[in-house]
Amino acid sequence: MHKLIPFILHFEAGLPASKLSLPWPRIFEEARKSGFSNDPHDAGGATLCGVTIATLSHYRHLRGLPAPTVAELKALPADTWRDILKSLFWDRWQADRIASPEVARILVDWVWASGVHGIRIPQRMLGVKTDGVVGPATLAALNRRIATEGEVFANILTEERLRFIDRIIARRPSQAHYRAGWRRRIQSIRGLPITRTK
Repeated sequence: MHKLIPFILHFEAGLPASKLSLPWPRIFEEARKSGFSNDPHDAGGATLCGVTIATLSHYRHLRGLPAPTVAELKALPADTWRDILKSLFWDRWQADRIASPEVARILVDWVWASGVHGIRIPQRMLGVKTDGVVGPATLAALNRRIATEGEVFANILTEERLRFIDRIIARRPSQAHYRAGWRRRIQSIRGLPITRTK
């Protein structure tokens, strides 16, 4: 997961590569400066470094806490942001049990960016039940596919993710102005040319 953190902050907050090697939580504090948005064209609404107000609400609900305000989202602590990434996205894919770190990063970033579609579409590709829940059958099918196809399967996932954003834009043409950035992110995750942080 450590390699995914600077990648996400780079794309969600526009954090320059020169700041991605900063220690945690300083890297997050730098990202916070440019990482808040409330774009009316973005279905996610108020967002800080990729965490939407709805995601933070869900995270807090699971912990028996009241729904957050936008001000609380803006003031989100660094360690809470990281725990959201781990508990709601990384662990949702059981990424520590995926045989390929590269495939794990692709899948976790997909569910981070696209919600349950980032599980159901890969499940359909794997020929397992598309219930949006990563259980033993999904993990077994995924690791078998990695064992037999390796990097080829990472390519297949990347291409399917690119087709997915094209389908989003076909349904909602207002999203077309995000296309170049979405494609750059999806293609960049393969190389992860981002400095690792802890």
